[in-house]
Amino acid sequence: MKKYFKLAGLLFVGLIFVVGCKKETPAPTASFTAAVNGGIVTFTAVVTNSSKYEWDFGDGSYINTLVAPVHTYAQIAVDQKITVSLTIKGPGGQVTVTNPITIPAKTKLQYLTGGTPAAPSSRKWRISQSAPSFLINFATATFTPNYKTYPGGILAAVGLLSVYGDSFEFNSSGALTIHPNGGGIFAGYVYCALNAVPNIGNAGGSGLTYAKPFTSPAGATFQINENKNFTITTAPDMAHAAPVTYNNVMTLSFTKGGFLGILDWPTESECIIESITDTQMIADLFVSVATPPGTYGVPTFALRLYFEIAP
Repeated sequence: MKKYFKLAGLLFVGLIFVVGCKKETPAPTASFTAAVNGGIVTFTAVVTNSSKYEWDFGDGSYINTLVAPVHTYAQIAVDQKITVSLTIKGPGGQVTVTNPITIPAKTKLQYLTGGTPAAPSSRKWRISQSAPSFLINFATATFTPNYKTYPGGILAAVGLLSVYGDSFEFNSSGALTIHPNGGGIFAGYVYCALNAVPNIGNAGGSGLTYAKPFTSPAGATFQINENKNFTITTAPDMAHAAPVTYNNVMTLSFTKGGFLGILDWPTESECIIESITDTQMIADLFVSVATPPGTYGVPTFALRLYFEIAP
C-alpha cells in the first residue's frame, strides 16, 4: 500500500511539473504593404503565428484568404481613398491591421484606349447615330452663338448614313487605325475643293460630304494634350481670319494623316475633346463650310460630334 501511494504521489508531482512548464501559444502579429499600379494592387504581408488570412479590400468585394493577393479596383474619374484590413487568425488568437491606399483616377488615355503604355490595349470609336444633337457652332472663343442645331442621326436623314460605319481605333501605344467601313471619307467643303471631291450630300446645308474611298493612313499616331491653351486661326465671320485661343482644354493631335470623325482643312490636325467617359466622347472638330476671299482653308465652324464605342 505504501508503494502505491508513493507511486501515485510521484505521478501527481510529475503532472504538476508538466502542466506548470507548458508555454502559452503567442498571439499572431501582422503588417502589410500595398504596391499600387493603376487599379491593380499587389499586397505583401509579414505575419507570425498564423493559420488563416482574411483580407478586406475595402471596396465591398468578398473576403480574400490568399497569403499574397493581387486585387483589381474599379478606377473612376477621381482618386479614391480606401482602407484595407488584414485579419490574421492563429492558435494564440487573432489580430487585425489596417492601411489606407489611394487608387488613382482613371486617365484620359485609359478612357480613350482602355489601356496604358505599360499594358497596351485599344478601343474603337464611331460617330453616334443616337446622339442627342448634332451641333454646328461658330468657331469663336466660346463656340457661341450656335449656327445650327440638328437632332441626333441627322446624317442618316440627309443621305450620309455610311458615316456611322467608320470607326477610329486608338491604341494606348499611340497608334491610330482608321477603319473606313462605310467605304469613303467624311469630309468638309475645303477638303472636297482641294481634292476634287464632289460635295454630294451636305448634311442639311453644313457643307459636309461623304465620298472619296480611302484606306487607313500608315503609321498614323495620336497624342492627348491636357490643360492646353490651344490657338487656331479661324474666320467665324467668314471674312476676317484671326487667331482664337481655347484655354485649358484637352485636345487630340494627329500625325501622318490621322484624324477623328471628319477630314477637312489641310493646315491643322487637332481637335478639342469636351468630355470623355467609358461610353461617350464629345469632340469639337473645326471645319470650313464657306470660302470667301482671303479665308480659303481656314476653319469657320466647330462641328460638335458625339462618339460611342464601336464593335
